[in-house]
Amino acid sequence: METLNNIHLNTTIKILSICAMIAMVLLAILVYGAHPTDLLTFAFFIIFYIQLPGQFMMRVLGFRPAHISTLLCVGLFTGWAFIIVQYFITDLIQTDALLYGIGPICSIAYIVLLMKNYLDVGGSSFRFTRMSTALFIFLALALLFTLLETQYQYLDPLMDEETFMTADKAFHMGLINTLAHGYPMESPWLSGYYITYHIFTEMMLSVPVRLFGLTSDAAIMCCGPYLTVYAFGTSFYALLREMLVSKQRAGLWCLALMLSNIFIAREPIRSIAFKFVFENDNVAGYAVSCGFAFVIVMKYWYDAFTEGRSSWRYLVIMTALIMLATGIKGPVGVVLVMGLWGTFVLGLILRRISSRSIIPIMIMTAGFLLIYVFVLGSKGQSGVEGSPFGMAKILNITFYKEPLIAWMTAHGIPLMGRYLVLIVVFVIFMLTAFFLPFVIGYIRELILVLAGKKDYYFPRIVVYACFLVGFIGMMVLRFHGRSQIYFGFLPVFFAVLIAIWFFEDMENKYDRSGRIISRTVGALFIAALILCTAGLGLQYKSQIHSARLYADPTHEQDKYLSMSRDEYKAMEWIRENTPDDCIITTDRYFSTDPKKYDMENRWDNRFYLYTVYADRNCYVSGSGYTLPVAEWPLRAERIRENDKLYDKDNPKRDELAKELGINYLVVSKRFTDAGDLSDKAYKLCYSNDDVDVYEIKW
Repeated sequence: METLNNIHLNTTIKILSICAMIAMVLLAILVYGAHPTDLLTFAFFIIFYIQLPGQFMMRVLGFRPAHISTLLCVGLFTGWAFIIVQYFITDLIQTDALLYGIGPICSIAYIVLLMKNYLDVGGSSFRFTRMSTALFIFLALALLFTLLETQYQYLDPLMDEETFMTADKAFHMGLINTLAHGYPMESPWLSGYYITYHIFTEMMLSVPVRLFGLTSDAAIMCCGPYLTVYAFGTSFYALLREMLVSKQRAGLWCLALMLSNIFIAREPIRSIAFKFVFENDNVAGYAVSCGFAFVIVMKYWYDAFTEGRSSWRYLVIMTALIMLATGIKGPVGVVLVMGLWGTFVLGLILRRISSRSIIPIMIMTAGFLLIYVFVLGSKGQSGVEGSPFGMAKILNITFYKEPLIAWMTAHGIPLMGRYLVLIVVFVIFMLTAFFLPFVIGYIRELILVLAGKKDYYFPRIVVYACFLVGFIGMMVLRFHGRSQIYFGFLPVFFAVLIAIWFFEDMENKYDRSGRIISRTVGALFIAALILCTAGLGLQYKSQIHSARLYADPTHEQDKYLSMSRDEYKAMEWIRENTPDDCIITTDRYFSTDPKKYDMENRWDNRFYLYTVYADRNCYVSGSGYTLPVAEWPLRAERIRENDKLYDKDNPKRDELAKELGINYLVVSKRFTDAGDLSDKAYKLCYSNDDVDVYEIKW
C-alpha cells in the first residue's frame, strides 16, 4: 500500500507540474501577447526540421542510446548541426527547396522506422510513471525562471503604448534577419567586415523566419525560451543519467542544481549562470547544452574505442557537435578541445591511454579549428588578450569584492594572500552549495588517479580537465565584451557533476572514515542548499514583481529601453511595403541617453534598433559589437557619417546615401527633431506621431 501511495503522490506531482507549465504558456499568450500560431510554427519547425531529422541521422549512423533523454538530447543537436549544413548548401545552390524539404523527408522516414520497431516489439517501453518526479519540478521551475526573464518582460508591441526592448536580444534579431536573407553577413557600412557572432544559433533560428514568415522578435522572445528549457533540461538530465552510477537520482540532482542558485554575482540572490543559461543571454544556454551532448557521445565513443568495436559513428557525431558548440559559442568549443588534449597528454604521461587515440582527437580538433578560424575568425571579430589582470576583471562581477579587499587591507594581509582569498571566495559563490563536495572531490580524484589507485576513465577525466581549462580561461583571458565569463559556464555545471561523483564514491566506501566524511559534507551541503534555495526564492519574488510591472498598461517605461506602438507600426509598414533586401538607416541608436554618452564617446552603440523589428537585411552598425578594440573609433566615424544623412543643411546627403547604398531613412521623432527632410531625393512615404520614413531616390 505504501508503494502504491508513493506512485499516486508522484503521479500527482507530475500532473501538477505539467499543469503549471501549461498555465505559464497560457499566461504568455493571454497576458503578454505571444501568438499561438507563432508558437505552433516554431514547435513544428523544431520537431520536423531539427529533432526528428537529428534522431534519423543517429539511426543512420547506428547510434541507439538506451534512454530517451540521451536520444532527445543528442538528436536535438545532431539535427541542429544537420540544418546548418543544409543552410550552407542552400546558400551555395541559391534555392530554398533543400531547406523546405529535407527535414520533413527525414522526419517521415524516421517515423516509419519507429512504427516498424513499435510493431516488431509489440508496443512501446516508455512509461510515464518511470520518469523522475524531481525532473518535472525542475522543468517547471526552470520554465518559470526563463519566462520571467524573457517573455514576461516582453509584451506584444501592439498591445501597449510602450513595450520593453532588450538590446542584446535585438542584436540577435538583427543577425537572424540578415541570415534569413542569405549568408555571408557582410556589413553594409564597413566593407569586408563580417558578423559571425553566435552564428550557428542565429542561422538555425533564421530558417523559420526565412521559410515560414516567423518574425525575429517572436523567435527570440516568445518561442526561444521554450527551446532553451527543453535543450538544457534534456541535456543536463541525460548527462547525469549517462555519467552517474545512481541513474534514478538524475532528476533529483537536476532539482538540486536549480535550488542551488549557482554562480551568484553582484547581488547576493541573483544567479549569473541562470541568467545566461536560462535567460539564454548571448545563447550561452544552447552552447552549454551542446557541450553536455558532446560529453555524452564521447562516453559511447571511448567505450567502443577501448573495446575494439566500431567507433567511427560516434566520432562523426562528436566532431559535428564540437563544431556546432564552437559556432554557437566559441569559448565553449575552446574549453572542450583543450580539455580533450589535456586529458590525452595526462594519459600518455601516466601510460593509461593508447597513443592511437590521437587520431580521433586530431579529427575533432580539425573540426573545431575549421569553425573557429574560418567562420568565427572572419575580419571584424575582436581578439583575446592574455593577462593575469584578467582575474581582477572577472572578480569584479561579484558583490563582495570591494568590502572584502578593504577589510583585508586594513588587517595587513599581503597582496598574494588577498588574491588567494578573493579566488576562494569567488569559487564559493560560483559553486554555492556544491563548493565543498566539488573541492574535496576534485582533489581526491586527482590524487587517486595520479597514484594509480583509480581507473583512468577518459570521459570522466575530460570533465575534470574542462573545469580546470575553463576556470583558468575565465580568470586569465580578456575578451572584448563579456566573452571572458563564458569560459566559466561549462565548468560551473561540470563542477556539479564532479560534486555528485564525490558523493557516489563516498557511498561506495564502507569504512568508518568514509562514512563520516560523506555524512559531514552531505550535512553541510544540505545546509548550504537551504540558504541557496531561500536566495532563489527571493530572486523569483523580484522577477515576478518586474513581470507584473511590464504587464501593467499604466506602467511607464524608460523611453531609451522601450519601443512605442507607433514605432512598431512604422516597422510593420516597412516590413510590408519595402523590398526584402533594402538597407535602412535610423537615427535611433542602441538605447543610450545622449546625456550619458556624448557623440564622441558613443562607440557603444552597437546597432540601430528599428531595423531588427522591420525584419530587413539591415544590420548597419558596421560590425561594431565585434570590432577589435583598436578599431572602435570606426564606430564613432560611422555614427557621425550617419548623422550627415539627417542634416538638412548638407547639400550632398543624397550622394552620401547613394554611396552607402541606403534605400530608406527613418526619423525617430520621439528622440530627435530633424524637421521635414523632404527634397528631390528624400520622399516622405510614411508618417505617424513618432516616426517618419523617407524613401531615398538615387
